[in-house]
Amino acid sequence: MARRKNNQDITIEDLIKLGPKKLIMLIIAAVCMYFFGGNVLTEKSSEDGGFISGVVTRVADGDTASIRVNGEERRVRFLGVDTPETVHPNKPVQYYGKEASNFTKESLTGKTVWLEYDSSPTDRYNRHLAYIWTSKPNSITESSIRKDMFNAKLLLEGYAKVMIIKPNKKYEALFRKFESEAKSAKRGLWSE
Repeated sequence: MARRKNNQDITIEDLIKLGPKKLIMLIIAAVCMYFFGGNVLTEKSSEDGGFISGVVTRVADGDTASIRVNGEERRVRFLGVDTPETVHPNKPVQYYGKEASNFTKESLTGKTVWLEYDSSPTDRYNRHLAYIWTSKPNSITESSIRKDMFNAKLLLEGYAKVMIIKPNKKYEALFRKFESEAKSAKRGLWSE
């Protein structure tokens, strides 16, 4: 049984008095707190404009890393990009996979980054889905994305291809432009 601030039990009748809209919002909040430890509700409304800082503790491969946020270790899949496989249990190491993995390790390990979430914060494997910023942007422009968003750097340098995990498609058009630039310049994956 839940308790009010003055230690009185909240009854079913109290919940019914809230009305359907408030009751639905309460249920959604409870589900979010259960599955995300309350982080989704508090972090999205933070003063950082939705950017959450953390430290990269481990890089699994070119597009996946462990990031410590407020003492919690999060396995994060970088949104909008797909680097060649290096650690897949059923696939061999793919062309340019080691280079992409090494680039991510050298660029991010031990560094503070800022996570930006899109429409869906996690995937079916319970990985967090985020855009990774190496500096917290003051404003989001194409220039700041090119300079400070690591996902974009992977595309621009030819370490990754575009891969959209719907409904997360905030930067899709820009990412396709970056991939096209890397292809035209024959960088990384596109060098052969």
